[in-house]
Amino acid sequence: MKLNSFLIILLSFFASQLVADDTNLLFKQANDFYAKNEFQKAIELYEKVESSGMISYELYYNLGNAYYKSNIIGKAILNYERAKKLNPEDEDIKFNLKLANQKTEDKIEAAPTLFLSQWKTDIVSMMSERAWSISAILFFSCGLLLLFFFFYFQQKLLKQIGFFLGLIMLVLSVFAYVFAKSSYYSTAYSIEAIIVTPSVTIYGSPSEKGTKLFVLHEGVKVTITESDASDWTEIKIANGNVGWIKSNKIEKI
Repeated sequence: MKLNSFLIILLSFFASQLVADDTNLLFKQANDFYAKNEFQKAIELYEKVESSGMISYELYYNLGNAYYKSNIIGKAILNYERAKKLNPEDEDIKFNLKLANQKTEDKIEAAPTLFLSQWKTDIVSMMSERAWSISAILFFSCGLLLLFFFFYFQQKLLKQIGFFLGLIMLVLSVFAYVFAKSSYYSTAYSIEAIIVTPSVTIYGSPSEKGTKLFVLHEGVKVTITESDASDWTEIKIANGNVGWIKSNKIEKI
């Protein structure tokens, strides 16, 4: 019985290695097609890699580039946004996302937000969840070490330095933890999506018989506020306007 279990585990390991090798080969082939300006073939292979379960910011970044070169702006923005979620510090991702957004037809002014709320959002987006988590651990470890100096050393100056710097490090560790948690929730429970069709009408109710409110075009980022059983989704755009859209017209980030 134990031998059979061992063989199953061994076979599973080798099978996973073969799948990983195949996926890496597909990714390399997609990169080769991209280098030859065969963007549609590159897109097909990148999406096969994604469907295999291999997710990385490099994959989404390359896929976004292939869509951008194919002038499919909605899909380009979608994949740049996905890459940014996984690696918010990457300057190339930020730059290409900015270029893609400049090509969208709708220029929507964001509704005013509270200063503190915007400040927190900007800080959280500076680093990934992993980077904030590591920062929290480092700040906490440094804080404990500095407080140790406070208890260990007899000199008054060293004790004061250890106490105040240790306290600062512990406070910073709490902030880093909060930012890591916010980053995790924004990634794991994404309610943002991108319109991926050339244009779409937004309705006042989940029905094409409802009042037509406005028209949006591909590449616009929306916030999902409610989903309907009949394949409709309620969305909100940056300026605060709300309406219903067919669910197949958007893709979650």
